[in-house]
Amino acid sequence: MSLSLPTTRTSGVAAFVRDFVSGSPNLLVYGLFALLVGLPLATVLLQAVLPALFDPRATGIAFSLDPLLRTFSSPRAAQSIVNSLELAATVAVTTTMLGGAFAVLVVRCNLPLRPLVAAVPWLVFLTPSYLKALAWVLLMSPGGYLAQIGLLPPALGQAFFGLGGLVFVHTLSLFPLASFIIGAALMGLGREYEDAARLAGAGPLKVWLRVNGPLLMPAIALSAMAIFAEVLSDFGLASTIARLSSFGVLTYGIYVAASDYPVDFPMAGAQALVLMSLVFLVVLADRLLRRRAGARLISGRSKPAPLYELGAWRWVATAGGLLVALLALILPLAAITIRAASRTLGRGLSLDNLTFANIAEALSLGTTASDAILRSLLWAAMSALVAAAISFVLAAQLDRGTANARSAVIGLSLGAVAIPGIVLGFGYILVWNRLPGFRDWAMPRYGDASLLITGYVAAALPYCLVVIMTAVGQLTPTLGDAARLHGIGPVRRLLAITLPLVSLSVLTAFVLTFIRTVFELPISQMLIPVSGPPAPTVILKLFSHDKDGLAASIALVAMIAAGSIAAIAWLVFRRLMVRRVAPVPKADPARLHLALEATS
Repeated sequence: MSLSLPTTRTSGVAAFVRDFVSGSPNLLVYGLFALLVGLPLATVLLQAVLPALFDPRATGIAFSLDPLLRTFSSPRAAQSIVNSLELAATVAVTTTMLGGAFAVLVVRCNLPLRPLVAAVPWLVFLTPSYLKALAWVLLMSPGGYLAQIGLLPPALGQAFFGLGGLVFVHTLSLFPLASFIIGAALMGLGREYEDAARLAGAGPLKVWLRVNGPLLMPAIALSAMAIFAEVLSDFGLASTIARLSSFGVLTYGIYVAASDYPVDFPMAGAQALVLMSLVFLVVLADRLLRRRAGARLISGRSKPAPLYELGAWRWVATAGGLLVALLALILPLAAITIRAASRTLGRGLSLDNLTFANIAEALSLGTTASDAILRSLLWAAMSALVAAAISFVLAAQLDRGTANARSAVIGLSLGAVAIPGIVLGFGYILVWNRLPGFRDWAMPRYGDASLLITGYVAAALPYCLVVIMTAVGQLTPTLGDAARLHGIGPVRRLLAITLPLVSLSVLTAFVLTFIRTVFELPISQMLIPVSGPPAPTVILKLFSHDKDGLAASIALVAMIAAGSIAAIAWLVFRRLMVRRVAPVPKADPARLHLALEATS
C-alpha cells in the first residue's frame, strides 16, 4: 500500500520557472529560441531606441527617440506606414471575401469538378508570392503578354502598377489562407442549426445571414487579422510590384535602410519597431478574440451538413473556381514558362522569338544561374534536415515534460511565426556582424553560408516543431515504459520506436521546409553569403536589371527541381519506413521486440 501526497495546482508561470531552474531538457528549447529568434529580434528593437548601440564611433550608449521621430517626420517613411496599413486593410477584406466564398464552394457545394477545385488553394499556397508578382508584371506591363494579344486596355495596365495591382495579386496569393481558416470552421457546423432554422420558416439566404454567418464570424475575423499581418510582413510584392509602382511599404523601407550605403541601422530598427508593433497588435487582437470566441459547435451527435445541389448554377460555380485557378496559378506559371523560352518580352509569342538559351544556361553547370539553383537546393536540403532533426529531438524531450512547458513552447513557436522575415534577417546582421562575441564565431559566421542556413532554420523551426510535436503527443507513454523495462537506452528508443511511428510527420516537416526554403526571399536577400547568392536573390536581381528571361528560367528550373526532389523524397522515404517497421498499436513486449529487430 502506498500513500499519495496531496498535489497543488501550479500556475503556468510557476511551472515555467520551475522547469527553467530545475535544469530540465526544456532549457535547450528555450535557449535555442532565445539564440535563433529572441536575441536577433531584441537587437533590432533596441537599435530603434539606442541608436549608438552598434556604432563603433560612439562614445556612449544613450536612450533616444530620434530614429522614431525621423521615421514619422520623414515624408517617405511616414507614407510607407500609411501605405502598409491601407494595403493590409484592403487586402484583408478582399481576400477574406474570396477565401470565404471558395471555402463555401469546396466544403458545402456539390460541384462537378470538386476535387480539382479543392486542390487549387493548396497549389497556390505552395507557389511563392514574389514569383506570382513577377509573372503578373510580365502579363500586365505595357508591352506584356496580355497587351500583345489585345486583352489589356492601356488604362488598366497603368492602374495595375499601384494599390489596385498590389491588392489584386495579394488577394490571389493569400486567399488559400482564408479558405483554410473559414473552411475548417465551416466543416465544424453540423446540420442541426440549419435544420432548426428551416423548421422555423427561414429560407437559405436568411439561414446564412442569421445563423451560419454569426457562427462563422470568429473564423472570418481571425482570417482577416491573419491576412492583415501577412500583408504587413510581406517582402515579395514589396520588392517587385510595389517598388516598380513607387508604392513604398515598411518591409522594403527596412531593406533599403539596412542595405544602402551608408547603412542606416537606427532608421531600419525604427521602421522594424513600427512594423513589429503593428504585427503585435494584430496578434494581441487574435488572442483576445480566441479567448472571447468560446462557442463549441462539434459534439458526438453532430451530423455533417449535406452538400447543396446548385442545379444549373453548379457549372457557374465551377467556372468561378476554375477562373480563380486560372488567375492565381495557371496564368502566372504560363507567363514564367513562356518568358523562359523566349528571347525578348517585346517580340511576343511568335515562333522566331522562341529560344531555349535561357533554360540551357539555367541547366548548364558552371553558370551563375545553375550555381544559384544548386546552392538554393543544397542549402534548403541542409536547412530542412537540421530543422526537422532539431524539432524531432525537442518534441521528444518536451513530450516527457510538463503540459505547461509544451504550452509555453507552442506559444513561442506561434509567436515566432508572426515575426517578419525581413526583421529576422536584419537581426542576424546586427548579432553576427555587430555584437561583440558573436561576430568572432567560426560558425555561424557573417558573410558565410552557415549564417544563411541558420537563418533558414530559425524561420522554419517553429513550423517543424508544431507539426512534429502534434504527432509525438499522440504516442502512448507505455511504449517507452515497455522499452525501458527491456533495458533499451534513450537513444535507441528515440530512433527505433518514436521515429518510425512519427516518420510521416517528420517527412512532412522536411518537405514543407525544403520547398519553402528554396524560395525564401527576405532572409536570402539580407544574408547573401560571400560564396554566392541563392536563387531568389539572383531572380530578383535579374528582373530588376531587365534580364527577366533568364530570371524566369531560373524560377522555372528551381520549381521543377524542388518539386521533383520533394516528391522523390516523400515516395522513397515513405516506402522505406513502411518496409522496415510495422505499426505497433499496443505496448506488447512481443510486438515491441519485433519492431526493434526490424529497425536494428
